[in-house]
Amino acid sequence: MLRSAGILGALTAASRVLGFARDALIAAVYGTSTTAQAFVVAFRIPNLFRDLAGEGAANSAFVPVFSRTRLVEGKDSWAALAQAVWSQVLIGFIGVSALGIVAAPALVSVVAPGFRNDPALYDLTVRLTRVLFPFIGLIGVATFFMGLLNSVHHFTLPSVGPVLLNLCMIGGIFLWKPDAMGLAWGVVAGGVLQAAVQWPALLHAGVRLRFKFSWHPGVARIRRLLVPRMIGTGVYQTSVLVDTIFASFSSLVGPGGIAALYFANRFLQLPMALFGISMAQAALPTLAQQAAENDLPAVRRTCALALRSSLFVAIPSSIGLIFLGHPIIRTLLERAAFTPESTGVTVRTLQWYAVGLASMCAVKVLANTLYAFHDTWTPVRSAAVALAANVVLNGILVWPMKLAGLALATSLSSTANSLHLYAAVRRRIGPFDEGLAGWMARVSAASVGMGAIAWGVWVGGAEGLGISHPAALAALLVAAIASGMVSFLGFGLLLGVEETRRIASFIRDRLRGLTTDRDDFQG
Repeated sequence: MLRSAGILGALTAASRVLGFARDALIAAVYGTSTTAQAFVVAFRIPNLFRDLAGEGAANSAFVPVFSRTRLVEGKDSWAALAQAVWSQVLIGFIGVSALGIVAAPALVSVVAPGFRNDPALYDLTVRLTRVLFPFIGLIGVATFFMGLLNSVHHFTLPSVGPVLLNLCMIGGIFLWKPDAMGLAWGVVAGGVLQAAVQWPALLHAGVRLRFKFSWHPGVARIRRLLVPRMIGTGVYQTSVLVDTIFASFSSLVGPGGIAALYFANRFLQLPMALFGISMAQAALPTLAQQAAENDLPAVRRTCALALRSSLFVAIPSSIGLIFLGHPIIRTLLERAAFTPESTGVTVRTLQWYAVGLASMCAVKVLANTLYAFHDTWTPVRSAAVALAANVVLNGILVWPMKLAGLALATSLSSTANSLHLYAAVRRRIGPFDEGLAGWMARVSAASVGMGAIAWGVWVGGAEGLGISHPAALAALLVAAIASGMVSFLGFGLLLGVEETRRIASFIRDRLRGLTTDRDDFQG
């Protein structure tokens, strides 16, 4: 499981590096202008539907059912189930894409009602939305393929797709800049490649998909799991929609609110995708197999390992974003159309988002543990409570804190969601978290020390030494992050964090191996 998570994390890191290059290019070309806001809203609309019936379905419905079918009924039944689902998936996503193209004006009016006050902005958003909606069908096919491959513990090719998407988007910016239309067509091209790149692995796994209707008992099981999962995702996406609606009113949050919210969320998504989502996704097939065998001790061990591994990186990442949010945004985005004012509002939003990062990562692991038992209604109820809290908190916090209040509301509601799911998992599998609270306190203390040292390195260079050249600032940021990582390891060892001891032992063994190899070579 850890090896699979490592593969997912490495490929996700490559995708996110390209994603940062893409976002930096978008920021430099469009800043927080009306064109940037139009693209962000247009891209968000198909992404709402994608998560509703695409990636969420792969996580909660496809993987558990496909894993159980292969384990209990064999490979032939697994391939037959894949064929039975394929035609329905294809027709469903084509229909949703076509409907979205027709209904684009109404969708834009719902998602960003404030845009109706600017006809040019509204018209551009509608045009971009119509170009982007076929992406739903393409990504739906890609996520169906991903669910099939993940059920047999194949994670590499499905994780290559986002890398290709980012490359296509970067190419699209250079092909046509003025109204972001090239960027939109780049998204569509990336969707085509995300599906196509997985086809060879499916053939190797023994799947020959054809457009024909067939039936398999597993289809009914997938539907039973899919309906509540779609409702739960709809609840989450409603929360995203509420944030977007608030941010579309510049009188509430200031100018450029939607674009700033997007950029802040992109930086938050890096550690969450690298460690929270990757670990949860890698653990799900293992959890599903253990749940099918009713091996609760194994489920407890797997859940505890996945949760601690995710939090071990999420906690210091959240502290790092709080301390170094301004240097990161300034170094990576502040140029051309992305002004110091854009940096300021994005940093404040990112810092309050970071408060809830650990909870967001925990939600992924805990929800997947419940999905492994085919329990998709508990996450729905938990997400509904979190949505209600988010809406109320948005209305309260947006007035004194503006855009940052929306981010804090998201963090607080995510924390409530994680606590509810944590209690539900304990009821389902029994205690699995011995010593977790004390461990989290030690990791948090080490993270605060790490953040203080990293911030000191940055301030000492940027203000004490007067470093201001962009290349020098980038080097200084790398030095600050590196010093933070080393100090986190040191503080963790002092505080008795087991994971830091294992990392130190791994590094020491590697260094000894290098020394031995060098001595053998010299001899």
